[in-house]
Amino acid sequence: MADLRIAAAVLAAGQSRRFGADDKLAASFNGLRLGELVPATLAGLGFAERWVITRRDDHPCAPGWRKAGFAVAINERAAEGMGQSLALAARLARAAGADALLVALADMPIVPANHFAALLARAASAGPQAILASQAGSHRSPPALFGRDQFGELAEAAGDHGARHLLARAEPVDCPPDWLSDIDEPADLARLAPR
Repeated sequence: MADLRIAAAVLAAGQSRRFGADDKLAASFNGLRLGELVPATLAGLGFAERWVITRRDDHPCAPGWRKAGFAVAINERAAEGMGQSLALAARLARAAGADALLVALADMPIVPANHFAALLARAASAGPQAILASQAGSHRSPPALFGRDQFGELAEAAGDHGARHLLARAEPVDCPPDWLSDIDEPADLARLAPR
């Protein structure tokens, strides 16, 4: 893995429609803003490049993102769906000469560092055509890792489906179901909060 240039992108440009009037990423969770947790978890891993894909540069989480070593990349087309954020991440990774791109979602706060590390560890043997996805039972989702051979297809992603078709043929990296829980509604904050 030391020889690979792996980039990380945290997708944080969603509309938070189901959360109500507030921006869910600015909500408090486990001592930080929700949107700061995934970048903070990834901060200790050896990425060549790191971006948070967001709708605005003045997001309340932006100082925390930068503190974790992430550049803020603005998705001007965020309203068109998550696919546009994924496409932007792939274009950034390709321009940076990355060998692979790890994609994580900002509203999935309880994925531990060791699971991200497991994805990175598999990247070296998977090669440039890699497609690795987190899997719990039959459910596959981000965090996911894509080798550089996938960047062209990812750069064309659109809508809310993102890379679902690629994840369907991904090599699974197993994890417990709760790790893949995301926060969509205020009640999810209480349900997923550490006890």
